[in-house]
Amino acid sequence: MDNKTVGAWIIHHTKKLQGVHLPRFDYDHINLAGKCGILLSALSRSSDSDLPNDKVELLAQANGLSATTELPTILNKLDEQRLIDKGSSGISVLGLTTIQTLEYTANIYNSTESKPCEEISIDLAEKSSRIPIIKDNLLEYVSDTYHMSDSETTDILNQCEQIRFFDFEDALGEKVYFNGNLFRRENMRKTKAILSSLNSEDEKKVSELIGLLKAAGCVPKAEVVKHLGDELYSKVCAIGFIDENSIGNEKGISTFITMPAAFTKFTNTAADDAFDLAKAFVTSLTYGMTMSSFGRGRIVVIEALMKKLINGEWVGPATAIGQDYKVLEMKGVVELKQADNNMFNMRLLKPEVGELALLVIKEGDVGGAPLLELPGASATRYDGPELNRMIMRKQQAPPLKKGAQEMLRALRTGGTL
Repeated sequence: MDNKTVGAWIIHHTKKLQGVHLPRFDYDHINLAGKCGILLSALSRSSDSDLPNDKVELLAQANGLSATTELPTILNKLDEQRLIDKGSSGISVLGLTTIQTLEYTANIYNSTESKPCEEISIDLAEKSSRIPIIKDNLLEYVSDTYHMSDSETTDILNQCEQIRFFDFEDALGEKVYFNGNLFRRENMRKTKAILSSLNSEDEKKVSELIGLLKAAGCVPKAEVVKHLGDELYSKVCAIGFIDENSIGNEKGISTFITMPAAFTKFTNTAADDAFDLAKAFVTSLTYGMTMSSFGRGRIVVIEALMKKLINGEWVGPATAIGQDYKVLEMKGVVELKQADNNMFNMRLLKPEVGELALLVIKEGDVGGAPLLELPGASATRYDGPELNRMIMRKQQAPPLKKGAQEMLRALRTGGTL
């Protein structure tokens, strides 16, 4: 694996560790490197910049990091790697792209004395993102590759299961491992394998959904559930065949559906949006295109707006900017500046994220029709596909789990390498 892919898995694993209310096992090096990457992504922009201490603390807290117990250690590590320069009143941050941030995340991890279980968890996460793998085969692979005893290997796989570094299901009496990146790489053989596991009626529904998502870019969840039905929807969502993206505020949460490969078909790897920044950007832009009135700054010509942002220009002023893009501000994607009469200007800090978001929007014709029915208030929360998929899997009843198992078995036996 190259460094950006390793960095992407470190970020993935760190987010999983943040959701585990148990001892951190032996993954402290992944956890530290991942948190360094998460903060670095929030702090950095396309050029070198200076940030005051209070803003650094706010960005840390907005990204799930404790300003008291975690931030000092993370800043020391970033300073040690010469990615920031600490001063008494603030920090200077090196200008970085998202991909460079992932590469430095991997470098931070590689500078530590990582444990075998950490190396194995990254290795197996990548393998199970390509094709579902039987547990016995993984046990043999780990034992042979890392020269470990059967008991040691079993302990590590059990830890990975508990932390949910990857998922597992029982199919044909065997435990099968996979993860939510299974369909990030567009692969017709995988799609064919899934369709072949369905009856003719469900196969038709899924085929129609694929066409709809490719044409529209993103579709409200309610529309997809109505088309597929609750049971079939749960099956395809649980294995990562479709992605749920949610945006919310104090009035509620609304969810829309995209294809997993929608954000990777224009890039070389799923690592290009490992932080879900482009997904959050598309969500916020769709919000702006469908919910804002013309008087408060509704987006009309998306391509013209995006080109200005990508070129580093300020856009605005508009009331909507101060409300609809708080998620992006908290993730360090945009900078907002207050103007007169409660209006705001905005500029893009990560042009590569804007470029990917625009490609997805143009490809799927997102600007052609209202796609989301979102709460009419500030958007302050974004939940990505992996979190939503895990919630779906936990809520699945046994009959629905059986359907997901059948799909995984079809993938395993369908020659989808």
